[in-house]
Parts: sequence; structure tokens; C-alpha cells
Amino acid sequence: YYFGSLALVSSPGGADDPNVSVPNSFDKTTESANSPDQVLPPSVGNVKEKEVISDKPDENAIELNAAAKSTASISSSSSSSSKGPDAGKILMVTASSGTGGFLGIPHLKEMVYEDRMTYAYRHGYEHMWANITSYNVPNGEPTYWNKIPVLQEAFIRYPEVEWVWWMDIDIIIMNQSLSIWDHVLSPEGMARNAVLDEIIKKPGGGPSGWKTPPSYNYSEVNFIIASGGWGMNVGNFLMKRSYWSQWLLDLWIEPMYIKEFTVFPENDGWTHMYRHHPIVRKHTVCTNQRALNGYPSYNDLGEHWQPGDFCIHFAGCGAHKECPNHWNKYWKLKESYEVPTIIKQKLADGTAEIENVQKGVGLPAVVKSDEQEE
Repeated sequence: YYFGSLALVSSPGGADDPNVSVPNSFDKTTESANSPDQVLPPSVGNVKEKEVISDKPDENAIELNAAAKSTASISSSSSSSSKGPDAGKILMVTASSGTGGFLGIPHLKEMVYEDRMTYAYRHGYEHMWANITSYNVPNGEPTYWNKIPVLQEAFIRYPEVEWVWWMDIDIIIMNQSLSIWDHVLSPEGMARNAVLDEIIKKPGGGPSGWKTPPSYNYSEVNFIIASGGWGMNVGNFLMKRSYWSQWLLDLWIEPMYIKEFTVFPENDGWTHMYRHHPIVRKHTVCTNQRALNGYPSYNDLGEHWQPGDFCIHFAGCGAHKECPNHWNKYWKLKESYEVPTIIKQKLADGTAEIENVQKGVGLPAVVKSDEQEE
């Protein structure tokens, strides 16, 4: 599944406009056959071009013409940090199955929408909520793998964004005041939270036999994920727009991985790539666990969330009968904040953009792809 000119979310509205707006359509890509080690520059201007990402001739390229984006975009009166990217350059991605309930928690999706859209509004970020069931990979494989085509499409839908930030639905942002840029994306935040030359744990705990790199080059970092407890968890991570990220997503959904990794499917796929491909480690920074992936106190997967920590992840909560009580307990402990009126209105009148993004809907037509050719 190839995708053109990657970029993180944008389409900032007026600085003082609190209303919801639809992101501008896009009509450009870049033409190149660069290696995965090369950074893809942000889209510039409105020139319509083509991009060739494989070794195949131009007729196999995906032509990205103007297309409507059926995702939520909120203009915010608050801008991102002056040393960070412009408002709208970071895209938050949520996905869920399209079913009525999840984890047995009443109104879970509405709560998550309130939490993330308020955060996006406050810091000037974009948010996209996909119906992950519509992204089914071939042969009815486990839904876990569907996050990869969701991410591939997110980069297409938002050609101006610089970072795409995936969060599983079972995560609460506990510290709304802390921007993700200041927390882990800025040079200072990354240096503060990165773990270097440290043993990576394996599932179940204990040393895996391999370590995080002893250093990193900030300009070459394309992937940020927490490490600790049971190793790395792909429930919460960030990817930078680059040819490397495009290549990684293509590799991550390798059919042999899908067939081989069945215990912790896409998580084991990521771990395999990190362990066996130096180019993956070169462009990845692992943070301490609580920076992106603290757990509730009952959870034995790793370090527990502490007051002031950024977020909390209820991984595996669905198998716990007390899950709703645990969720509600921590929901009450999160930083208090004022929910913007527009978000309240959307939740009240049923127009909240929850699972509104469907695979392929609103995307530019694919002129010819390798998959079609085969």
C-alpha cells in the first residue's frame, strides 16, 4: 500500500475562531524514489505533481488529486509552543471497531472524544478518528494489524502534518497542560525522556538480550515509543513524515509478519523490526515508560502512572471485570479542564466525529497500484 507526500495534520483556522472547520483538500505530492533513510520534506505550495515510491515506472504511482477529507479539524485560540511546529502540524489518530461498546465502559468513546478533542483544541493539533474495521487487511487477519493502513492513510489525508501520533482508545490524557511537543518532540523534551544504552525488557519482563542505542541524532528521529515493563508497547507512539516512515509502514504489514506473530500481533511485528534492522533503531528513540505509557496501579505490565504524568494506558483492561471501575477512578484523577463549547455541542447533538473516517472514503482515486496490477 503506497502513499504519497506524507505530512502531518494541518489546516489551521483563524487564530480566534473556535469553530470546527474541514481541512483543505490537497493536490500535490513529490516525485522521488528515495531510500527509507531520507527525510521527506513537507509539501510546499499547490503544485500538482506525482510521487513514485517504488522502483516501478510512473504509471504505477498514486496520483493524489484534490480530495475532501472527512475528518475533524478544530481551529484553536491557543497556538503551539513558539519553538514547536505550527498549529495543525501534529495529527492525533484514534481508531475503534465500530461496535457500540468497548471494555464494558459506558460512554467510553464519548469520554475519549472529549479528552482528545479538548487537548487538540487547546494545543492546535488535528484529530482523526477512524473506523478501524473498515481497514481490514486481507484474509480477515486480527484487527490489531489494521492500525497500519490507518496510519498510511492518515499521512495521505493530512499532507501538511509533520508528526502523526497514534493512541489506542484505552488511553486517557491525564495532563492536558503539557503539549506533546514540549513533552517528547522538542530537543529538550526528547533528551529529558529518552532512554539510552539500556536493556529492553521482553514480554513477561526480564532482559531481552538487546539494548536501546547509546545515542541518537535529533534530526534523524522518525519514531518515538516508550520502553519498559514488558518492552515496547505500540499503543502510543509518534511517527514523523519521512520516506523512512513510509518504508517502515510498508514493511510492518509484511504478510509473513502477520502469519508469524499471533500472540501480540502488530506489537511483535514492531519489536522484530526494531531488533533485527539497524535502520529502524537508528531512527527510533525510546522514552522511559511513564513518559508515554504509564499503567494503572492494578496492572503488572510496567511502571504505574503517577500524578503529573502525561497519560495512562489501560492495556489489557478488557479482560478485567473491574475495568469500568478502574477507568472511572482515573478519569476523576486527571487534570481538570474546560471542555470547549463546540465539543460539548457535538457530543450533545450526535455530530461528534467518532469513527467517521472510513477506509478510502474521500481519498484521491488510485490511478494504478501494484496491488491492482497483481
